Amino acid sequence: MNQQQSFLEAILFHYDLYPERIESAFGKVKKLESQRGVFALKETTLSQSQADELVHAMHRLTKLGYKQAIPLIPTKYGEYTITVGEASYYLMPWVESPEYTARESMEEKIIDQMGVIHRMTVKTQELSLEQLEQSYQELLKRWESRQLTFMHFADQAEQKIYMSPFELTFLTHVHLLDQMAEVAKFQLNNWYEAAKDKGKYRSVLNHGRLSRNHALFTPDNEPLLFNFERVSLDTPARDLATFCRYSFPYAQWSDEEVLRWFARYEHHLPLLDEEKQLLCSYLCFPEPVVYAVDAYHRKESDWSELAHVQRLEKRLLSMRKSQRLASRLLPTSTESHT
Repeated sequence: MNQQQSFLEAILFHYDLYPERIESAFGKVKKLESQRGVFALKETTLSQSQADELVHAMHRLTKLGYKQAIPLIPTKYGEYTITVGEASYYLMPWVESPEYTARESMEEKIIDQMGVIHRMTVKTQELSLEQLEQSYQELLKRWESRQLTFMHFADQAEQKIYMSPFELTFLTHVHLLDQMAEVAKFQLNNWYEAAKDKGKYRSVLNHGRLSRNHALFTPDNEPLLFNFERVSLDTPARDLATFCRYSFPYAQWSDEEVLRWFARYEHHLPLLDEEKQLLCSYLCFPEPVVYAVDAYHRKESDWSELAHVQRLEKRLLSMRKSQRLASRLLPTSTESHT
């Protein structure tokens, strides 16, 4: 018996689970086969407070009667996560996902479930001006800092006699990126002014990273959601923006497909104007490009120059499409800032 298997069996003792076979499935998930059935054990880096939030969210969904989330299985001591050193573990039933055959896209089905969760958990709360100002300033400062970072990178590249292919590609598009950042800040200010006038805001249970990578499908082509590790109570705009960032490429950038997603979502929870403005600001800020530049600048990976350029080009294309789609979702939003 190797050391890793011995370690895993020590964890599984808490479940009275004695696997006959353990294999790596995907990511940090192990597939366990036993006489009691087949299970999935997930290793995470969740802190204790994050693990508690995950468990609380799953309990809340169960209490509300939501049945499209893959449940967590408790230990024989009634605990839902186990912490060992820097890692936390939780156990779920193993779910086989057959070939998806529905006419609707996976994303349309998934965003429909997001709408269900948001409708079930939505709560309107009073918003203090101090709280609003803090949220606004924190996001604005973060974006301005990142905008300065990529403009500084451009300035440094321009001073070189010989630029790398990555630097040359970035410089070709830096003016557009700067414009996107300005549009995002403009929409953020619109949200701030609207929220200040209203004095209230809506919070929902955010999955945090919902996409087809965190959904399995039943034989009836219905999604079962998992990986609620980034769950939080927040504006619906944040969950929607994250979903869009991960899911737009699967729509092959069809505006009509994306508009169908939002129609499905708003069947459950129509968005308020200020939530649409905040969503637009999230979609327009070129954060994915900033991450690509930062990764290239730090050179922490063993990626080739070509790989960095290809990732940058892919993200630049995504941002252009995101901005166009945001303008379709909000016909007067981005056009008003010229």
